[in-house]
Amino acid sequence: MKKRIEYLFTFLILFISLNSCCFGAKEEYLGNNIYLSEYDNYDIRILYQEYSCATSGIEIVPMTVLEISHNSEWIIAKSGDKRKNSDFKYWVIKNNYESLPNSETVIKNRIEFNDLKKFEFYLVKNKINLKLKEVD
Repeated sequence: MKKRIEYLFTFLILFISLNSCCFGAKEEYLGNNIYLSEYDNYDIRILYQEYSCATSGIEIVPMTVLEISHNSEWIIAKSGDKRKNSDFKYWVIKNNYESLPNSETVIKNRIEFNDLKKFEFYLVKNKINLKLKEVD
């Protein structure tokens, strides 16, 4: 009987440990249910998820995020085709809300730029003092 309890206890610990892990994914919490989710070196996205390690989320910035920076007020990102080194897009996402936003609110508060100069002008105009850094 004692052995059976030990097996059950070991199984429960193992089960809880496995459930708390993100297999094959690396995540960084950016605030307000927004995550930088990396599934491999190519598939890196900004997602809205209800909780960490969710099996799905709402795409805020499509793959592949190449550079990012964030603080409690803003998230900025650069995305594009890593292999072709082209088709870059730049993103500004509000990260400061009075209450926890839903995915629709986050999407409404994101701006996409196809031009680096317009993106940089927007950052200066809105006093967003963040610098893009390459995703590790």
